[in-house]
Amino acid sequence: MKFINEGKDVQVRIPEGPNRYRWSSIRTGKEVDLPESIGLVYGFKKVGDVKLKVTEGKIGKTIVETKQIDIDKNTDDYSKKLNDIGGIGKKTAKDIIKVFPTEEKLKEAIEHDDELPFRDDIEKKLREEYE
Repeated sequence: MKFINEGKDVQVRIPEGPNRYRWSSIRTGKEVDLPESIGLVYGFKKVGDVKLKVTEGKIGKTIVETKQIDIDKNTDDYSKKLNDIGGIGKKTAKDIIKVFPTEEKLKEAIEHDDELPFRDDIEKKLREEYE
């Protein structure tokens, strides 16, 4: 399955047979063919799910095409708001965004008194912030 790395450069361990592995460096924005289980473990996005912004430029006389990952600004603002809450760091904010991709969905879950799948202290802080 084709995946693309949206994050930082990563070293990936790829199985090549019984008790044999090879390491491969996957750079940001690089497309790679991996088994689905490995691609998802490393947090890569499936090729159809990623928005790429293509721009043309020049290096000397050669025209080149560069691909940049288009980042959703709303998710970035939502992540910053979560990080501003005391006790919630980058990793916890990322986990919250995986469960509740938008701030509206989080607010809706809190308003309906749904149980949040986080530690008690994190749930308490989210309820205080969004009630």
